[in-house]
Amino acid sequence: MKLLIVLSIKEHQERVASLLQDAGVKRFSVTDIVGYKRKKENLGWFAINSNAAKTNSIMLFSFLEKEIADKALAEIDSCNLETENPFPVHAFILDVENFSKLF
Repeated sequence: MKLLIVLSIKEHQERVASLLQDAGVKRFSVTDIVGYKRKKENLGWFAINSNAAKTNSIMLFSFLEKEIADKALAEIDSCNLETENPFPVHAFILDVENFSKLF
């Protein structure tokens, strides 16, 4: 089992949800977060147009089978390449070693 975590600006929530749906993700959770950037440097993660940026963002997450998580990551990468957005969607996949079982 994998944990897919996706970070995006709040304005792109519907687009990200659509990408997940296209990848076969049937359930996910969303939470609001605020991203901060204090230094004027490009780490490949946050936007580079400000040295004191504060961004209203979202974090989406879902527990998935590996194949669906990989497909979601590929959908996100393709979308980022096509749109050349200054606020790209970021995603990563973590291994879930164990989890509680329902009886």
